[in-house]
Amino acid sequence: MEGKKKFIYLGDGNGDFCPSLKLGEGDHVMPRKNFPLWDLICKNLMLVKAKIHEWTDGEELERVLLRLTNTISMEEISSNNSAQLISVDCKFQTIPMSAHEALPQALPVPH
Repeated sequence: MEGKKKFIYLGDGNGDFCPSLKLGEGDHVMPRKNFPLWDLICKNLMLVKAKIHEWTDGEELERVLLRLTNTISMEEISSNNSAQLISVDCKFQTIPMSAHEALPQALPVPH
């Protein structure tokens, strides 16, 4: 499994184009439709080796990403012929907060 990692790259800006070109055939790029990355990929389609999955808003991003991760998981399980846990390398930053420190007041959002 160690040598067969697959990457899913999400982006929407010009700065996301170069990393998208570094992805291989087994990887996936998720450009936000009608944003700079999407436009660059459309103009240079032959340069992108990764599979392309566009999205337009948060709900569609969630749907596409969940479908994609489920598909990749099922492919991994079927290729190994056994259900194994798939390790995911996520980078989270934890901001320490005192137990007595209050959270900031939520901002009202007009409907």
